[in-house]
Formats: sequence, structure tokens, C-alpha cells
Amino acid sequence: MDLLPRPILEKELSSGENSLLRYGLCAMQGWRKRMEDAHISDISKGENERFNIFGIFDGHGGKEVAEFVSNHFTEYFLKNENIKKNNIKQAIIDTFLKMDELMFKKEGIEELKQISKKCQEQDKIFFQKNNIVETNMDIYIQTLLNKDENVANSRGCTACVCIIDTTLKKIFFANAGDSRVILCKEGKAYRMSIDHKPELELEKNRIEKAEGWVSENGRINGNLNLSRTLGDLEYKKNKNLPPQEQIITSYPDVVDDNFEDKNDFIVIGCDGIWDCIQDQDICDIISDKLNNANNDKYKVNLENILAKIFNNIYAKKPFDMLKGYDGYDNMSCILIQFKK
Repeated sequence: MDLLPRPILEKELSSGENSLLRYGLCAMQGWRKRMEDAHISDISKGENERFNIFGIFDGHGGKEVAEFVSNHFTEYFLKNENIKKNNIKQAIIDTFLKMDELMFKKEGIEELKQISKKCQEQDKIFFQKNNIVETNMDIYIQTLLNKDENVANSRGCTACVCIIDTTLKKIFFANAGDSRVILCKEGKAYRMSIDHKPELELEKNRIEKAEGWVSENGRINGNLNLSRTLGDLEYKKNKNLPPQEQIITSYPDVVDDNFEDKNDFIVIGCDGIWDCIQDQDICDIISDKLNNANNDKYKVNLENILAKIFNNIYAKKPFDMLKGYDGYDNMSCILIQFKK
């Protein structure tokens, strides 16, 4: 893990609302040398403002793929023909797969190069500002990555998306990777996604069938510890297999739930959050803040609730291998509260 001598605790905060919901977003770089997460919070989108679309994209190897996906996900979801048939689940699946398809194309490759160039320039400014010296290993790895024609061959991201459909009155949850989403109903946390790890039987069977292998420490071909991602195209080039059967696939699990008065809120977070706090614990903390507000609970600052949680769970001391990696990762989270 590429860590700083001290954490960056400044936070990106944003919020928004419409007649159905309100949301708060918080993102923090923390101990990592780079912020590799991206996100979307697009409310009242599509015909008749039908959809509210939220997503966390946790990058690895760099931010390029996460940023690329955040640039295009909502656009291609709203253009999907299955929406007209009210087949929202298929529209979501198509959009996940479409992200990889775009990254294989010439235009996508060029856009990724431009994003990568911008990211490297931002790194230089950040390192100079914070008196951080790049190691020989940093420079060597970046040189290798820059030689690759397609940035997305060796870089990727998770994708955890929540789409709230006001026409069908359903909430769709889609995930590829180990970011996670929970739905809190009447104070109880319900996990609405699966953490896609290579050692899971379903994942391992697909990997081995596609002529990959999983190491004893749970890494695909000794490298990536995720079995579903967007990007990472070097694992997705077997022309004899469909996208959902590749060693690593962008094919998401999609589940749905109905609009109900007992739905309190939704939390979407990268694995840096869930490494440090249990589903029910974060549900309890948020419920307590909302229910014990002196004023109307629909006026509580949601992003500040998340910021305080971040401040409590990030690692307070420099990395100690004996104590593990929890609290040293980037942190990004979206809290979506339903108005009742």
C-alpha cells in the first residue's frame, strides 16, 4: 500500500435533494498517496425526472478508470433502450458492460490517456505542495504503466450503484467489486450487495474455467484481489468467452427493493469504509444522529455525519503491519435519506 507520512484529512463534501430524498457525500484521501475514488450523485434525471442515480467507483492502480466511469455511467444508462420497456435491471447490466466496451474503443483509450495525463500533473503538484519525494519504485511503476497503449489494461475500479426509479417505485442496487451498499429499514441494516472476492466459490469457479487461478492469499493470477471490476482489460481479452465469463468480469449483481415507508436511508461506501465499521454500526450511528436531532431530521447535515464517522474510523498512527491495513485507505461514502 502506497502511504503518506501523515494523512490528508481535508474532505470533499456535497449534498442535494428533491421531493423524494436528500443526500450527502463525503470523500477523503486519508493516508494514501493518491485519491483514487470517484462518484456520481445525479438526481431527477431522465424523462419526467424519473431516476436518481448514485454510485461509488473505487479505483486501483490509479484514478483513471474510476473517473472515466463517473463521466459516462449516467449518460449511457439513460440512453439504454431497455428503460422504455421498464426492464431497468437489464439496462443497469448493459451499462456496466458498456463501460468496458467504451474503454476498448479508440475514443475511450484516448480519453483515458488524457485523464491519466491530468492525474500525473495533479500528483506532481500535490507532491511538491506536501514535500513528498517519489520513490524509485513510484517512478518505475509509473514508467511501466505509461508504456501501455491502453491505461485500462492494468487499472480498474469497483462499481457500486443505487438507482431509485420513481415510475416503478423501486430501488435497484448493482455491484461489481468490494464496495458495498446497505439499506436501513426501521433501524436495521440490510446488505444489498455482495463483496466480490476471488475466493468465493462462484467467483473462483468462473476464474478457473477461464484459465485463471487464485493464489492462497486470494489474488487472481497472484495480482488483483477483486473478481469483478470495470477496466482491468488485460483479464478480459478471451475472444471465446462472453463478458460475464471472463477471468475478471464487469457483470454486476443486481437486486431490487420496493418503496416502503419503513425505508430510512441508504449508505454506499468503498471498502475503505467497511474495513473499519460494521453494517449495523454505521446504521445505528446515522439513525441516532437523525432521530435525536434538535431540529427537523430532514435538515440535519448528512455529509457532516459522514465526515464525523470518517474522523472516528481512520487510522490515527503511521502504518503498522502487525495491526493491519484498516483505516489507511481512501474513504468515499454517500448517504441517501428518504423523505416521508
